[in-house]
Amino acid sequence: MASAPVIPDSYNHVLAEFECLDPLLSALRLDSSRLKCTCIAVSRRWIALGSSGGGLNLIQRDGWKQRLFLTHKEGAISRVACCLHDEDYVAVATSQGLVVVWELNQERRGKPERIYVSSEHKGRKVTALCWDTAALRVFVGDHVGKVSAIKINTSKQGKVKCRILQDKEVPRRCCVDSFFFIL
Repeated sequence: MASAPVIPDSYNHVLAEFECLDPLLSALRLDSSRLKCTCIAVSRRWIALGSSGGGLNLIQRDGWKQRLFLTHKEGAISRVACCLHDEDYVAVATSQGLVVVWELNQERRGKPERIYVSSEHKGRKVTALCWDTAALRVFVGDHVGKVSAIKINTSKQGKVKCRILQDKEVPRRCCVDSFFFIL
Protein backbone atom coordinates (compact mmCIF):
# COMPACT_ATOMS: atom_id res chain seq x y z
CA MET A 1 0.00 0.00 0.00
CA ALA A 2 1.47 3.37 -1.07
CA SER A 3 1.71 6.07 1.54
CA ALA A 4 0.19 9.50 0.95
CA PRO A 5 2.65 12.36 0.51
CA VAL A 6 3.05 14.74 3.45
CA ILE A 7 2.02 18.29 2.66
CA PRO A 8 4.18 20.96 4.35
CA ASP A 9 2.46 23.58 6.53
CA SER A 10 3.58 26.36 4.18
CA TYR A 11 1.05 25.29 1.51
CA ASN A 12 -2.52 26.60 1.66
CA HIS A 13 -4.13 24.62 -1.17
CA VAL A 14 -3.89 21.19 -2.71
CA LEU A 15 -4.89 20.77 -6.34
CA ALA A 16 -5.85 17.22 -7.25
CA GLU A 17 -7.12 16.05 -10.61
CA PHE A 18 -10.04 13.66 -10.17
CA GLU A 19 -11.57 14.15 -13.60
CA CYS A 20 -10.72 15.85 -16.86
CA LEU A 21 -9.91 19.54 -16.28
CA ASP A 22 -10.47 20.61 -19.90
CA PRO A 23 -13.88 22.25 -19.20
CA LEU A 24 -12.35 24.26 -16.35
CA LEU A 25 -9.31 25.29 -18.39
CA SER A 26 -11.48 26.41 -21.30
CA ALA A 27 -13.72 28.39 -18.89
CA LEU A 28 -10.65 30.13 -17.46
CA ARG A 29 -9.38 31.27 -20.85
CA LEU A 30 -5.87 31.73 -19.52
CA ASP A 31 -4.52 32.92 -22.85
CA SER A 32 -2.75 36.07 -21.69
CA SER A 33 0.97 35.95 -21.03
CA ARG A 34 0.97 39.22 -19.07
CA LEU A 35 -1.82 38.40 -16.59
CA LYS A 36 -1.01 36.02 -13.75
CA CYS A 37 -3.27 34.21 -11.32
CA THR A 38 -2.43 35.61 -7.87
CA CYS A 39 -4.87 33.85 -5.50
CA ILE A 40 -7.65 31.29 -5.33
CA ALA A 41 -10.71 30.61 -3.19
CA VAL A 42 -13.24 27.80 -3.48
CA SER A 43 -16.81 27.50 -2.22
CA ARG A 44 -19.57 25.00 -2.90
CA ARG A 45 -20.70 27.07 -5.88
CA TRP A 46 -17.67 29.04 -7.11
CA ILE A 47 -14.00 28.84 -7.94
CA ALA A 48 -12.64 32.37 -7.56
CA LEU A 49 -9.32 33.33 -9.15
CA GLY A 50 -7.72 36.72 -8.60
CA SER A 51 -5.37 38.17 -11.20
CA SER A 52 -2.43 40.54 -11.38
CA GLY A 53 -4.54 42.85 -13.57
CA GLY A 54 -7.14 43.41 -10.83
CA GLY A 55 -9.77 41.09 -12.26
CA LEU A 56 -11.63 38.38 -10.40
CA ASN A 57 -12.76 35.31 -12.35
CA LEU A 58 -15.71 33.48 -10.79
CA ILE A 59 -16.50 30.14 -12.37
CA GLN A 60 -19.52 28.12 -11.31
CA ARG A 61 -18.37 24.66 -10.27
CA ASP A 62 -21.54 22.94 -11.45
CA GLY A 63 -20.86 22.30 -15.14
CA TRP A 64 -18.24 25.10 -15.41
CA LYS A 65 -20.85 27.07 -17.40
CA GLN A 66 -21.52 30.35 -15.67
CA ARG A 67 -18.59 32.71 -15.55
CA LEU A 68 -18.42 36.15 -13.98
CA PHE A 69 -15.54 38.55 -14.41
CA LEU A 70 -15.37 41.39 -11.88
CA THR A 71 -12.97 44.28 -12.40
CA HIS A 72 -11.87 47.32 -10.46
CA LYS A 73 -9.09 49.90 -10.58
CA GLU A 74 -7.61 49.34 -7.13
CA GLY A 75 -4.67 47.16 -8.23
CA ALA A 76 -3.78 43.49 -8.41
CA ILE A 77 -5.78 41.10 -6.27
CA SER A 78 -3.68 39.57 -3.50
CA ARG A 79 -6.38 37.71 -1.51
CA VAL A 80 -9.88 36.47 -2.24
CA ALA A 81 -12.50 34.98 0.08
CA CYS A 82 -15.97 33.62 -0.71
CA CYS A 83 -18.66 33.83 1.95
CA LEU A 84 -19.46 30.17 2.63
CA HIS A 85 -22.89 30.63 4.20
CA ASP A 86 -24.13 33.20 1.64
CA GLU A 87 -22.40 32.62 -1.67
CA ASP A 88 -23.77 35.84 -3.07
CA TYR A 89 -20.85 37.70 -1.43
CA VAL A 90 -17.13 37.71 -2.18
CA ALA A 91 -14.33 39.90 -0.82
CA VAL A 92 -10.95 40.69 -2.34
CA ALA A 93 -7.86 42.43 -1.01
CA THR A 94 -5.65 44.34 -3.41
CA SER A 95 -1.92 44.89 -3.61
CA GLN A 96 -2.54 48.45 -2.36
CA GLY A 97 -4.18 47.17 0.84
CA LEU A 98 -7.74 48.02 -0.14
CA VAL A 99 -10.55 45.54 0.49
CA VAL A 100 -13.47 45.37 -1.95
CA VAL A 101 -16.70 43.54 -1.08
CA TRP A 102 -18.92 42.41 -3.96
CA GLU A 103 -22.56 41.34 -3.93
CA LEU A 104 -23.04 39.00 -6.89
CA ASN A 105 -26.86 39.36 -7.09
CA GLN A 106 -27.21 35.87 -8.57
CA GLU A 107 -30.50 35.18 -6.76
CA ARG A 108 -32.14 38.22 -8.39
CA ARG A 109 -30.31 37.71 -11.71
CA GLY A 110 -28.93 41.22 -11.42
CA LYS A 111 -25.48 42.54 -12.15
CA PRO A 112 -22.75 42.12 -9.52
CA GLU A 113 -22.06 45.32 -7.61
CA ARG A 114 -19.33 46.64 -5.36
CA ILE A 115 -21.03 47.34 -2.07
CA TYR A 116 -18.02 48.47 -0.05
CA VAL A 117 -14.39 49.52 -0.46
CA SER A 118 -12.33 49.69 2.74
CA SER A 119 -9.15 51.76 2.90
CA GLU A 120 -8.47 50.77 6.52
CA HIS A 121 -5.35 48.81 5.46
CA LYS A 122 -4.27 51.08 2.59
CA GLY A 123 -0.53 50.93 1.96
CA ARG A 124 -0.16 47.65 3.86
CA LYS A 125 0.02 44.03 2.78
CA VAL A 126 -3.21 42.21 3.65
CA THR A 127 -2.19 38.79 5.00
CA ALA A 128 -5.59 37.47 6.12
CA LEU A 129 -9.07 37.77 4.63
CA CYS A 130 -11.75 35.60 6.22
CA TRP A 131 -15.56 35.62 6.32
CA ASP A 132 -17.36 35.04 9.60
CA THR A 133 -19.09 31.64 9.54
CA ALA A 134 -22.37 32.92 11.01
CA ALA A 135 -22.74 36.59 10.01
CA LEU A 136 -22.06 38.75 6.98
CA ARG A 137 -18.76 40.03 8.31
CA VAL A 138 -15.26 39.96 6.81
CA PHE A 139 -12.16 39.96 8.99
CA VAL A 140 -9.05 41.59 7.53
CA GLY A 141 -5.51 41.38 8.90
CA ASP A 142 -2.33 42.99 7.62
CA HIS A 143 1.42 42.53 7.98
CA VAL A 144 1.80 45.09 10.78
CA GLY A 145 -0.82 43.36 12.95
CA LYS A 146 -3.87 45.52 12.40
CA VAL A 147 -7.14 43.55 12.37
CA SER A 148 -10.45 45.03 11.22
CA ALA A 149 -13.95 43.73 10.59
CA ILE A 150 -16.29 44.80 7.82
CA LYS A 151 -19.94 44.24 8.74
CA ILE A 152 -22.27 43.90 5.79
CA ASN A 153 -25.93 44.86 6.21
CA THR A 154 -28.33 42.93 4.00
CA SER A 155 -30.75 45.81 3.53
CA LYS A 156 -29.82 48.45 0.96
CA GLN A 157 -30.77 51.17 3.44
CA GLY A 158 -28.14 50.30 6.03
CA LYS A 159 -24.52 51.38 5.90
CA VAL A 160 -21.58 49.02 5.80
CA LYS A 161 -19.32 49.52 8.80
CA CYS A 162 -15.62 48.88 9.31
CA ARG A 163 -14.02 48.84 12.74
CA ILE A 164 -10.60 47.99 14.13
CA LEU A 165 -10.64 44.95 16.39
CA GLN A 166 -7.17 44.78 17.89
CA ASP A 167 -3.51 45.32 17.15
CA LYS A 168 -1.74 41.96 17.17
CA GLU A 169 0.32 40.15 14.59
CA VAL A 170 -1.75 38.10 12.17
CA PRO A 171 0.45 35.31 10.83
CA ARG A 172 -2.44 32.80 10.76
CA ARG A 173 -6.18 33.12 11.12
CA CYS A 174 -9.22 30.95 11.65
CA CYS A 175 -12.95 31.73 11.72
CA VAL A 176 -15.20 29.45 13.74
CA ASP A 177 -18.79 30.34 14.67
CA SER A 178 -18.40 34.14 14.68
CA PHE A 179 -15.00 34.06 16.38
CA PHE A 180 -11.81 35.22 14.67
CA PHE A 181 -8.81 33.45 16.14
CA ILE A 182 -5.28 34.74 15.79
CA LEU A 183 -2.87 31.84 16.09
